[in-house]
Amino acid sequence: MPTCAHCGQSVPIDELVRHEHETRVVVHCPDCNCVLGQYRDPSLRSR
Repeated sequence: MPTCAHCGQSVPIDELVRHEHETRVVVHCPDCNCVLGQYRDPSLRSR
């Protein structure tokens, strides 16, 4: 379970908020909306 560095909340992976942004997926804490990370998704195309 990842822990948010901003609010200290431990969040189960399936409860994280994900947003597609061009070719990346940005992952946010559901409580404080702090960005926890991002990764490249090859299935997404640049717009």
